[in-house]
Amino acid sequence: MPNTPVIQLSNISVVYDQQKAIDDLSLSVYPHEIMVLVGESGGGKTTILRTISGLVKPASGHILVNGLTLNDQNLRKIRLNMGYVLQQISLFPNMTINQNLTLLPEIKHQSKTAADQTIKELMAAAKLPIDYLSKYPNELSGGEQQRVGIIRAFGTKPDLILMDEPFSALDPVSREQLQDLTLSIHQHFNNTILFITHDMNEALKMGQQIGVVKDGQIIQLDTPDNLVRHPSNDYVRTLFNGSEAHKIENVYIRRLVLAGYGRKTPFEKLPVTSVEGDRTLGDCYQLLAQNQQLAVRRNSQVIGYLNSESILNFLATKATNN
Repeated sequence: MPNTPVIQLSNISVVYDQQKAIDDLSLSVYPHEIMVLVGESGGGKTTILRTISGLVKPASGHILVNGLTLNDQNLRKIRLNMGYVLQQISLFPNMTINQNLTLLPEIKHQSKTAADQTIKELMAAAKLPIDYLSKYPNELSGGEQQRVGIIRAFGTKPDLILMDEPFSALDPVSREQLQDLTLSIHQHFNNTILFITHDMNEALKMGQQIGVVKDGQIIQLDTPDNLVRHPSNDYVRTLFNGSEAHKIENVYIRRLVLAGYGRKTPFEKLPVTSVEGDRTLGDCYQLLAQNQQLAVRRNSQVIGYLNSESILNFLATKATNN
């Protein structure tokens, strides 16, 4: 993992009405990773995001974003290299979709040719017809407007994207579609994402690292697998007890590779099928039953190989632990 964090919080405290909303918190978020912060409402997750974006000033501590101290002098420069997605995605109603998407590139004085090319790539990733660029927001469905709001945050290819419960108001189908869209765009552009949610299943799907926030502190920061298998205390255990990670068929196959159940090189004499690491074990049963091996991909690279024996070893371990 790279040594220089995109975000570095050192001993940050934020005080509201003489109560600490963030209490001596330190956190590092590294390039290209998706870090998810989870926890109950009022625990401090959104305050952390607002502090990183400069909307809230800490009472004490130090913040670096891309190596720059977060202060009044650097705030504009930092924000121009930061995307922000909120639960309520507000598009400018008097501007076309194209104008909504090109506003930030114009503010950053980016080349029109480069900006137009990026927008075309993002529209394709979001499965939105290119002629939608001439439409106004009220001519799109709510789900389509959500997609535009997400790709707008990625439009200038910022190093950092902050996402504050962006899908919490959506129905389950729309939520899953936008999760997949975000993961797909992240894979393409390789931004760093700090993602806030109170949904443990969403955290397990989206995060490479997950921080559990309680009373303004991070009480465990770990991989999704370790959080589920080795919670640091009863609070963390309770948070994830009801998650789909406890259903075997809902385990993401990349986690089997990362936990050591696969191998780095292909198995001999088995046909290979390439699958994305965010597919579940249940998605892959049929392929494994056909005696195929899975080349598991993450960020366009194969991270390992699984076969039916790998899965049996995983199931045996789960049965022993239970």
